[in-house]
Amino acid sequence: MASTAAFLPGYQIQATGAVACSTTITSTSTGSTSSSSKSSWASGSVRVAPRLTAKRQWSNFRFRGVPRSSSSSVDETGSGEEMEGKVRMVFDPKSNNPEPPPGWKEKEDERIAAMIEKEGISIRRRPETGPPLHNVGAFQFKLQNAGNTPRNILEEIIWSKDIEVTQMKERTPIGTLKRIVDSAERARDFVGALRERAAETGVPGLIAEVKKASPSRGIIQPNFDPVRIAKAYEAGGAACLSVLTDQKYFQGSFENLKLIRAAGVQCPLLCKEFIIDAWQLYNARASGADAVLLIAAVLPDQDLKYMSRIAKSLGLAVLIEVHTEREMDRVLALPTVELVGINNRNLENFQVDIQNTVRLLEGERGETIRDRGILVVGESGLFTPADVEVVQKAGCGAVLVGESLVKQDDPRTGIAGLFGKDISRVTSPSLENDSNESLICGRIGRNKYRAPG
Repeated sequence: MASTAAFLPGYQIQATGAVACSTTITSTSTGSTSSSSKSSWASGSVRVAPRLTAKRQWSNFRFRGVPRSSSSSVDETGSGEEMEGKVRMVFDPKSNNPEPPPGWKEKEDERIAAMIEKEGISIRRRPETGPPLHNVGAFQFKLQNAGNTPRNILEEIIWSKDIEVTQMKERTPIGTLKRIVDSAERARDFVGALRERAAETGVPGLIAEVKKASPSRGIIQPNFDPVRIAKAYEAGGAACLSVLTDQKYFQGSFENLKLIRAAGVQCPLLCKEFIIDAWQLYNARASGADAVLLIAAVLPDQDLKYMSRIAKSLGLAVLIEVHTEREMDRVLALPTVELVGINNRNLENFQVDIQNTVRLLEGERGETIRDRGILVVGESGLFTPADVEVVQKAGCGAVLVGESLVKQDDPRTGIAGLFGKDISRVTSPSLENDSNESLICGRIGRNKYRAPG
């Protein structure tokens, strides 16, 4: 009896008669070599006991008709041997990550440059040739090429987020989120809080980041308690808080955002998420956010305009993040931008240079920002008072700081060290008991940071 089992698109195993064989496959999950227990082929059916991940691409793998008693083995080098009976197996493995052809790098650079020129973005929304993983029965094949391999960590995050958001939208329709938003309290004034604290302290308004981990640093704060950290930031003088909500790469969650808001923290909250869909704006607002982040490297001009309009209709402030001169020019062309963040971290190699902020605020760009009253936020690479002074002199009225603060056991101490002086709201802040917490809330004022209108 002849039958065909499909392993990969374009590849088939032709089985004639019944075959009993054992194969040796390298598992990528453990790096060890293990043999499957005699995988039986009978009447075209396949049964494999252990679930393994194949390390090689299988192609041109063919079986010819054999008696049931015959057997053969294949090792990881692809060699085969004929044994009793008439068995012929051809195994021609191919590399998962083959060498690119001559001139590929130059052509890829040209394609990326064209994409940036046309759409203004440098991050692809999703794999051009489909996801790299292929599940086939008990095996998982990873077929990589230039079209489905992310070029940097941000692109990898965005591809993962695209899948995640699709699943989240199915679980929670936007209609459900709209009902929550309609009954929510009015958002706090994020931009107003930054300007006010800067005027009070003489240093840029601080957006302190509640973050447990990052792709580049791993676990930053092992004793992570989002509410404790948020209250310490508020007592230490932060104007606003940034809460990481990405779970896969930063070990954050929207639950952290909700917990901080429910704990009575009065600082306006930025939802630090990788936004690619308007559904995420509603989800952020429904979770208690007062502001959202939009990344210019990810969103083309039309999406930036569209997302900004929706966010503002929900009462959310919009922090648009840029990395390059090209991205800054795109953002300054938007008619209603009021808050721009300059990330000093290079997306390609993760190197940090705070002079990036200086370069992007020089000349006509700086004049345009001052004339329009746009508030600029310096991001990444800020650890000392000297670092803060550099970006402040360049034109930043606010700074977003995460790692250098959250890794401190007492973030309030970290804030004083960052600015070179104490900017806390109370002389001896302590939020360990209700009386001191009430003192903090009283000093801030329950409605002080409500958005106007």
